[in-house]
Amino acid sequence: MAKHLILVHGRSVKPAGSLMAQIARRALLDGLRRARADAAVADIESGRIEVHFVYYGDINNEIAAAADTAKRAILTASNDPEYTFRPALPFDLIEAGYAFTSALRRFDKPAYRKVLAEAEDWRLLDEAADIASLFGQLFTFGFLNDRLIASSLPDLSAYLTSQIISSSIRGRLQSVLLPRIDARDDMCLLTHSMGCIVAWDVLWKLSYMSEYAAVRERGGRIARWVTFGCPLGEPGVRRNLAGGWARSNEEFPRQVVEWRNIHAEDDYIAHIERMRSAFSTMLRAGFVQEISDRKIYNCWHYADAASGAIVSNPHDLYGYLMHPTLGTAVAEWAAH
Repeated sequence: MAKHLILVHGRSVKPAGSLMAQIARRALLDGLRRARADAAVADIESGRIEVHFVYYGDINNEIAAAADTAKRAILTASNDPEYTFRPALPFDLIEAGYAFTSALRRFDKPAYRKVLAEAEDWRLLDEAADIASLFGQLFTFGFLNDRLIASSLPDLSAYLTSQIISSSIRGRLQSVLLPRIDARDDMCLLTHSMGCIVAWDVLWKLSYMSEYAAVRERGGRIARWVTFGCPLGEPGVRRNLAGGWARSNEEFPRQVVEWRNIHAEDDYIAHIERMRSAFSTMLRAGFVQEISDRKIYNCWHYADAASGAIVSNPHDLYGYLMHPTLGTAVAEWAAH
């Protein structure tokens, strides 16, 4: 049986797809090495485990550029030729943050406290307030309306309110996931931030919609879903997921065997930390065999492009990927 590792990124502006795939793979391998999972590293490097990076950063970039002149101004690099919207985030910003963070010997509480003592987090406090505002609106308004498009998180808002945009983003994941589910391959799905919402929506569609009945009959499922920096526990988000209106437990996807959730201290997106508690009904209904939660310290920090100040980001994708706890979650799946 073929083994596939599928990684889906989150929101905000992104570098070129090919470059982002390279550094995400490097971070994942670093996390496995920190977890001393040499066998999993060898399986990935040899191709016995195939890694797929699901990228929709060009869509994020286009939405951000249209909504925010400051965001557009920092998209000074160029994306890969296959993407219609070409402006992208410069890759050297990511490389610099990677060098800062990977130099740490450990990713634990003392290391995180040391990062916080040296780094500024004023920008993240602003973004945390924006996130809280959006989540509050999602809960207050119930089913979404176009007023949210003008929020300070336009990419996430657009995904939740625009059928055209959400379908385009889901299609990027579906094109990778569907053939492997149809073939009943062994899969580990890694999703970060907004990518968790995208994955839920795709998995829900596979679980219930009539056009996927033949796929369901063949019995393919995700062996392990690893979420990190996950917003799915937020009541407002849950209400607006695919199937959020359903009853009789039909709001829950049925395509996952095990769900591992990893949340970092101070992660402003993963405000509701424990998926096992938030989705206990899904577990009791038998739609998933196991849900577990692990807390970590995400030590990602970098030099801000505008001010040069060192800034901490406990929600960052690469900081999660290079953490040994995430590496262990992947290695456990790889060993089976």
